[in-house]
Amino acid sequence: MNDLQIHSKITSMEIDVLQALHQRTLEKYTAGPSIERARLFFLLLPFFDGKQWSNDIEDSAKTVAIVYAALHAHDQVEEDSPISKSQQLTVLAGDFYSGIYYQMLSNTNNIKLIQLLASGIIGVSEKKASLYEKTIMPTSGVEAAAEVIETELLNIFYNFYGFSQYRAISKPALEYVHFSNQLDAYRNGVETNILRKLNHALPLPLYSERWLLDKLDASHAELTKVLDAHPMDFGLKNFMLHQITPHQHLAEQLTREG
Repeated sequence: MNDLQIHSKITSMEIDVLQALHQRTLEKYTAGPSIERARLFFLLLPFFDGKQWSNDIEDSAKTVAIVYAALHAHDQVEEDSPISKSQQLTVLAGDFYSGIYYQMLSNTNNIKLIQLLASGIIGVSEKKASLYEKTIMPTSGVEAAAEVIETELLNIFYNFYGFSQYRAISKPALEYVHFSNQLDAYRNGVETNILRKLNHALPLPLYSERWLLDKLDASHAELTKVLDAHPMDFGLKNFMLHQITPHQHLAEQLTREG
């Protein structure tokens, strides 16, 4: 499968998810649903790798993407801001997306997966809540929180359908994407919950950039090592390394040091 076919399939699922979540008023007053293409890629990875793929599995993959959109919508509510119409609708958007997800799964009578995802949502929500706490969290705790937030629901999907062999691939890749976004936020002067925790855990806020760059190097090296040992099509591996985790930050770092 070439890059164009991979992008086409991801776009097809993205359109399906956006159509499922479409609500005119919510989209007028909120940012709309957040659909991460990298996450869609990993939900579709077994399909790309030639595994048996049914309509039920694809529908379940879409519902996991919707759950992430619901969780992201709730994250956009600003804790210290006055409750505005936009804020209220953002909360409603998260609830609306959650309702769509439950409806889609119940239509397939997939009660067991509903139960597993409900448990996973609790775990993800607890980790997100921990980032709001005033206590200092060590960098290892930051890493652990990011891992659960980014991969827990995907892992439930993998395990449920017998695709657990992809967990070792998705973990470093999605962590890379997550911390790359954190680095971009840092450089743009945006303080996220993760950055706030890092700034408190490290001796100086300036060390956060160094920590993030080191984390990106480690995640990319881990992904490369796992892919080298995995019997997967070269084109698919190449897509992951150059489209999902291009690691442009390493080139920037080498340029500065050179």
